[in-house]
Amino acid sequence: MKNSDLNEYVLDASAFYAGLPFTTITKSYTTTLVFNEVRHLKGSYSLLDTIVETDKLRIVDPNEESVREVKSVITKSGDSLKLSEADISVLALAHQMKKTLISDDFAVENTAMLLGISIKALGTKGIRHVRKWILYCYSCGRVYGPRTNECLICGNRLKRRFKKLYSS
Repeated sequence: MKNSDLNEYVLDASAFYAGLPFTTITKSYTTTLVFNEVRHLKGSYSLLDTIVETDKLRIVDPNEESVREVKSVITKSGDSLKLSEADISVLALAHQMKKTLISDDFAVENTAMLLGISIKALGTKGIRHVRKWILYCYSCGRVYGPRTNECLICGNRLKRRFKKLYSS
């Protein structure tokens, strides 16, 4: 990402770990949950506080409608097991603001693509295909929804695999 890139972005935690808000002039947004998750970066709060005070980073929380829409999509895609509340909040914010989301988290990228959110990866190539995930029993083959941890027939712990592959 170049300093001359003047677009505004929504950042998830991986963007902070890559140092993006500290090395670019681009205005960015994140949520309270993500900001609290990365407050320990750079050894003190001063750098994070400075980029907030200079309006280079804005902390904005998404509205409930956007959060509900994201939760609906992740339930259908099977990503609900892999996404934290902070991930959900940043996806909802990017969706609500119609801004590009910066993330290296594959589950976040998968959901972003399903929601039609533009995404940029920093330290990875990013995902090429959207996947729908399911839980299944490796012994008896029975398929379960996202809220089940073990097979109701044989008691084995469920595994996760993708059911459908969609081109991006």
